[in-house]
Amino acid sequence: MNMTIQGARVVDVRSSLPRHKTLKYGRRKLTDIRSAAVHHSATLSGSPEAFARYHVNTNGWPGIAYHYVIQKDGVIYWCNDPEAISYHVGNSNRHALGICLVGDFRTQKPTPEQLDAANRLIQHLQVQIPSMKQVFGHQEYPGYAWKNCPAFPMGTFRTNYSQFLQKAVSKVDKPKQVPVAISLNGSLLSVTGFLQDGVSMLPVRAVANAAGGKVEWIEQTKDVRVNGKDLNEKLISGSAYAPARELAAALCLQIEWDQATKTVRMMKGSVSK
Repeated sequence: MNMTIQGARVVDVRSSLPRHKTLKYGRRKLTDIRSAAVHHSATLSGSPEAFARYHVNTNGWPGIAYHYVIQKDGVIYWCNDPEAISYHVGNSNRHALGICLVGDFRTQKPTPEQLDAANRLIQHLQVQIPSMKQVFGHQEYPGYAWKNCPAFPMGTFRTNYSQFLQKAVSKVDKPKQVPVAISLNGSLLSVTGFLQDGVSMLPVRAVANAAGGKVEWIEQTKDVRVNGKDLNEKLISGSAYAPARELAAALCLQIEWDQATKTVRMMKGSVSK
């Protein structure tokens, strides 16, 4: 992954940090990453090396918990591959990427350099990892409401980050969305999807309801599941859209694409080619 971030210094320490002699973190696809988890170190000072030693020698973990550590001077340390399923938000580890700002923000405040670096890092990662749509504090993940981490207002951080990101992308042309029709078992649905970057995106709830699927909305992480399966969805004007093939697989439907009519056809049983 490219880690050249304009306006920020990134130091790659992945190969030099202490690691467990036998244990290794599991791996995931980049598309499994749904959110960035913001932490504070809860220490007045520290370094990736010190955190890694503690996590390995005291906690018995495979390596440092965080994917990135941001020092008070704004230097970003790259500690784990984003594909590594490191230990930092419990049951949400598989879908979260960990960013730690050095400091104890119960008594200190993050420096402007740290906040600027965090903004730039998250902006960069969301370009590199489009599925990483959300940014949460540690305490906002399921099971961690008791934990005062990162101990600074995440609402304010997200507002400032959104303004930062909006400025960064305001000069970038949005990809054109081509409307696509949706057919289920031979009947056209009243809703439509869209084609973007060669992928058909369909409205999750409308299609799942028409097919008799179960839709779940996970408020804490802003994720949607169909029949218990996670999707790489996009939220557009409050509605979730997911890749047609992922949605069809969750609904146990066959799928084909009709190029002439720009129609996604889904049906039970086999599909003739």
